[in-house]
Amino acid sequence: MQIQHEFPCSAVQFFNFMARRIAQDIQIETDKKLTIARIHEGMKYDKKVLVSERKQRVGKAQVAVYDKPGHVQLRIDMFDGTQVIDTRCAALGEDRCQVTYSEEFLPSSMEKKLAIASFSWMGRKNNKKKLQKLMDQWEAEIRQLYCE
Repeated sequence: MQIQHEFPCSAVQFFNFMARRIAQDIQIETDKKLTIARIHEGMKYDKKVLVSERKQRVGKAQVAVYDKPGHVQLRIDMFDGTQVIDTRCAALGEDRCQVTYSEEFLPSSMEKKLAIASFSWMGRKNNKKKLQKLMDQWEAEIRQLYCE
């Protein structure tokens, strides 16, 4: 599932926002305080992933791509596949940027792939709403950080 959103900040500011979110995620998951300067491509940590309202899994997260200011990718390997969260940012001027955000699950076997394909059409509308809500939340946070 992919969504595009325009943000009221520069590409570098958006990248710094994402870096802070990664640092917060690592701190929540590992109880280790981390500055954004210490985040790097290849960094790994254990991460809890919410699968449904009552179910969560633990996976191995890795910062797969960390290319300032345009691209951040997080890959979370679990027993049944890999969750890929990809964020790309393009500058639209000094204080605007276009972000393309996507989430994809890559199943570990053909059986799981077929099961996911047969049920994925039902959740597309809810996932699109979820991603739009996430973009709106990020925009509100960015406005607080950079526009006030």
